[in-house]
Amino acid sequence: MQISVITDKNLIKLYISKLYSELFGEAKVPTSAEFDSIFEALPAHVHTAYEAKIGNEPVAFFTLSESFSFFAGGRYGIINELWVCPDHRANGVGSKVIDEIITLAKEHNWSRVDVSAPPNAQWDRTFAFYQKCGFEFTGRKLKRYV
Repeated sequence: MQISVITDKNLIKLYISKLYSELFGEAKVPTSAEFDSIFEALPAHVHTAYEAKIGNEPVAFFTLSESFSFFAGGRYGIINELWVCPDHRANGVGSKVIDEIITLAKEHNWSRVDVSAPPNAQWDRTFAFYQKCGFEFTGRKLKRYV
């Protein structure tokens, strides 16, 4: 599996659209104007998009950002999005992607990597996948829109 940074906004839009369609339905896929607004905000944050391929076939997409907290012991990574092509689920691709993310975390000297799984019961399998990959349940995550 080859992991590479992607900066092509159209390719990132494609992957985010696939992920959001699956998680939340077509109505929640950002509009072109919403994508433009999000991309304008990116330079202010440490955020990188990656594509995973087997040969020439794209099999996964993920984004990582860096954060810092005293509680985490310093700098740490956050998996903000992770999507594996449905045809490649259940044959180890997701675990290999997580292994690559951990390698990137070590290269960045992050103390840990955090991830949030979708909250609905239909995504319990995703939650179990992350636990199987060594992630520990740390409690509830909340958000507030401003």
